[in-house]
Amino acid sequence: MGTYQQTVVDLDASAEEAVTWGERGREWLEAEGFIRPVPWQDGLVQLAGPRWREAVELVPPDWRARIKELEEEPCGELRVVAGRTVFLAGMGRVPDPICPRCQSATSTWSGEVIDTWYTTGAADLGCPACTRRAPLPDWDWTRDYFAFAYLGFEFDDWPPLDPHFTAAFGKVLGHRIRVLAGKW
Repeated sequence: MGTYQQTVVDLDASAEEAVTWGERGREWLEAEGFIRPVPWQDGLVQLAGPRWREAVELVPPDWRARIKELEEEPCGELRVVAGRTVFLAGMGRVPDPICPRCQSATSTWSGEVIDTWYTTGAADLGCPACTRRAPLPDWDWTRDYFAFAYLGFEFDDWPPLDPHFTAAFGKVLGHRIRVLAGKW
């Protein structure tokens, strides 16, 4: 079965800024009522708040979209992930990188570049079409599969996030964002 996970990735927060921007993002989500803190074991978890419906799209084929006045809130939590992370959309076939300069997709790349970025925080990928190199975090990926960043907001088992919500969240962060979605 698995869980459906969506991650709003802040592409611009640096390693030094990630915790601060993560806290700002969480505070905004809470202040706006999209999430609420709930005591759990020895700490807090962030669950859906009173305005969670305004952050999501309830559209087919989601079975919940056919129920009027949906009262059931998402069962998963929001986790703020701060630190060098390779964010993934889920399981599935390996995507192709899309060059940030010429927009060509290539299937000729090595996964070693991902290991290098994860280990060192720096790695470039070369484009066979335009022959230019660019930092790995600058590349897009088919199916919005990867994001290489220091800050992400993981929504577990929420309905699909509304693009208006994610755009507003990106404005609050003041950074470029990428939304990854998939099943784990």
